[in-house]
Amino acid sequence: MSKTKKVIVVSNAFLLSSGIENLTLELRSMLVDHVYNGSEKNLYEKLISNKPEFIIIDPESVSEILIPLLRKLNEEKDIKVIGLVSSNTNDNINSRFKFTLNTQDNKYKLIEALQQIVGKDDDDKTDNEQLISKREIEILRNLTLGLTNQEIADKLFLSVHTVMTHRKKITRKLGIKSLSGLTVYALMNNLVDIREVERS
Repeated sequence: MSKTKKVIVVSNAFLLSSGIENLTLELRSMLVDHVYNGSEKNLYEKLISNKPEFIIIDPESVSEILIPLLRKLNEEKDIKVIGLVSSNTNDNINSRFKFTLNTQDNKYKLIEALQQIVGKDDDDKTDNEQLISKREIEILRNLTLGLTNQEIADKLFLSVHTVMTHRKKITRKLGIKSLSGLTVYALMNNLVDIREVERS
């Protein structure tokens, strides 16, 4: 399985930076290594010295140096720069970023956007398929769609006890205890579609 990707966040807004940190904790494939508020001297040098795979930038936090900063960062071939934008963000600013996250989106849309940016390789998919069984995948899918243990048992012609046993195995194998965490895992591994989750 691929190593965890290192992320640096540049934002002086606590809610934005902490939100990104919490999101990457659920993704498990990314981890925030450092947060800068954007006012640091020699910010560019500090950013690249950490050798991150991703830098997530709040444009408002670095408005005075945004364009020259992006110009330099875009020359770094091994770093993907992601802009935190909204419907109020100027089109000229939007166009400066190859990748963006809309801060007005819900959690699952942000996860889907990050998934597309990060990408998934074949090794990850193979490992995930081997990690949990086909039956456990069926149960996980139904859990993330909001079904109760009884409803899953009825749908798959199992006893409630068997469903609960599978749930415990899924939690142990994946190391994920919360339903929101399991939902993130299912989305990241294409076990469910975001539209199904939003309808449930």
